[in-house]
Amino acid sequence: AYAEASRAYTDALTRARGDGRGDAREDALDAGEDATGAARGDGDAATCLANRAACWLKLERYEDAARDCDEAIAIDGTYAKAYARRARAREALGDEEGALEDWERTRALAPRDATARDETRRLKPVVERKREEMKREMLDKMKDLGNSLLGNFGLSLDNFKAEKDATTGSYSIQFVNEKKRSTTGDEDDEDDEDEDEDEEEEFVGGKKSFAAPPAMGGAAKEGEQPPECKQQ
Repeated sequence: AYAEASRAYTDALTRARGDGRGDAREDALDAGEDATGAARGDGDAATCLANRAACWLKLERYEDAARDCDEAIAIDGTYAKAYARRARAREALGDEEGALEDWERTRALAPRDATARDETRRLKPVVERKREEMKREMLDKMKDLGNSLLGNFGLSLDNFKAEKDATTGSYSIQFVNEKKRSTTGDEDDEDDEDEDEDEEEEFVGGKKSFAAPPAMGGAAKEGEQPPECKQQ
């Protein structure tokens, strides 16, 4: 049925763009679609294009639907249905951001359109999440490129630190010498080890020394031989 309707709208579109414009409205009605509000000439063409786009959507020919809506909008930039149908086609083609723009435009042209309102609310978080994913992918690619270039000089992006100014909100880039900072840390560790050794030496040097105990039989006086031990 939709394929037949699309052919009827194609015939009506041909007449609308030619000399037989008076038959366009009748052909559109015969196709089973409402052509109310369509004017002669370009108005008929915009209506036929948008209605044929509705047929393409049902037939899952999304590129054809989007293309017809593009033409309809080019003819009449205030045609809300053309934006709504293009939104459907764009989302089906994976262009969620373009679909959101079309739904927002539809809401602006038809504020009471509940479908446009609901679709706008549904797509907003989807688009925001996709933007964040794309941003991360782009930053990762830029980081890989930057590291490949800086690697020729023995550097990487880790050597550069971005700091945000709380007052102005702007960022400043500072160079961080990782090698120097690492060397300084090693020197600090060596200083700490030296200090520990000094403290240990001071502790040992500060210990009290005890005199050796006297030999058995008493200590010998100067010039005297130590007493001999006699067997009993």
